[in-house]
Amino acid sequence: MTGLALPPQATQVGLAVDIAAFAMHGGELNVLLVQRGQLPHARDWALPGGFVQPGEELHEAALRELRTETTVQLEPRHLEQFYTFGEVGRDPRGRIVSVAHLAVLPHGTVSVSGGGHTLEAEWLSAHRPPRLAFDHQAILTRALLRLQLRLEYANLALEFLPDTFTLPELQGVYEAILDRQLDKRNFRKRLLAQSILTPSGERRSGVGRPAQLYRRAKNVRVAAL
Repeated sequence: MTGLALPPQATQVGLAVDIAAFAMHGGELNVLLVQRGQLPHARDWALPGGFVQPGEELHEAALRELRTETTVQLEPRHLEQFYTFGEVGRDPRGRIVSVAHLAVLPHGTVSVSGGGHTLEAEWLSAHRPPRLAFDHQAILTRALLRLQLRLEYANLALEFLPDTFTLPELQGVYEAILDRQLDKRNFRKRLLAQSILTPSGERRSGVGRPAQLYRRAKNVRVAAL
């Protein structure tokens, strides 16, 4: 504001990003974690993240940190800011505010490895992770809640699947995110009533009757925030 100066005792605040990146692996919802190579919390698991550089947009910082710390080179199929964490004492290095991002990475095995200041990167259980550094368990918990809420109105489950898929595969995504089983008949009825899917005209052979393949209907996108 014009004419106003910061008081001498004003706190210096650092701006950071942390990324909760999710993908499906073997029917389980996984989150991408890194093992820190530096203090504080050296060798502890954490979400990828780091400080925002001068002149850098927040989403650019999130993508840069994701690539640097995990060597992931694929573009997320979905990336959004979902919460700001700024509690006093959340980081022993000083007052640091983190803008948390939620990312969905493409279907299939996404190979990762440690990079930058990280020792290792791994896909681990999103619902049952190891002990996490800083307040990253709180960030992950809120990211999971956000992901679950987005299932209901944003078609976000489709971002976890390939272009064509079966209804059981889509139900598996819902169940993995919600961490509970769903009734097959009710799920199918509710989903088809939403008109977000269209038959692909193809079937997948396997044990028993070939399964109908679906794809997202035209003009169906992840809903805006």
